[in-house]
Amino acid sequence: MRKENYYNANESEESASGNFALFTDVSLNQGSKCGVGVFLIIPSSLLALPPENIKKSEIVKSMRVRRFESSSSTKLEVQTALWGIQYFRETLNISSKNKLSVYCDSQCIAGLPKRRSRLETANFCSNGSKRLLNHADLYRRFYQLQDELGFDVIKVTGHSRSSSHDTVHRIFSYVDRWARKELKHLMS
Repeated sequence: MRKENYYNANESEESASGNFALFTDVSLNQGSKCGVGVFLIIPSSLLALPPENIKKSEIVKSMRVRRFESSSSTKLEVQTALWGIQYFRETLNISSKNKLSVYCDSQCIAGLPKRRSRLETANFCSNGSKRLLNHADLYRRFYQLQDELGFDVIKVTGHSRSSSHDTVHRIFSYVDRWARKELKHLMS
């Protein structure tokens, strides 16, 4: 693998048959309901590197950023994850041999696989009022993509101390900081 493509899943040798890691995070301005979603897709082999070998400058080059309007924190987390997963499926010439793991600090996204049976049984309606859940369409799309791609969701502890960073947490911290930086830039 050429060094300049080391962090770029789109040009990686692994894209033919390898595994990938998708990191997602968001930053939301509660007042304006405007937010920023960020995702990063890298070959999973990079997760085996020591944390000190993960270079922020290389990670940042491979991040994707999008502005979302009229959102909430939960909606923004799911929208960003869906955006990254769909990008993985549509853009990266993915084969059935490719495996995706989604890393996020969202309790909602991390809990969706366990909540699936209950949500589908209730037809995505609340137990009490029997009204359709606010994000029912997003949840359905998430499950559809999970059926197609078979991805795993791994909950990352967000905002952890830098001294406790393993490789996954180091990469996630870069994604997290980039989302906050982009929102600050957007709001200025």
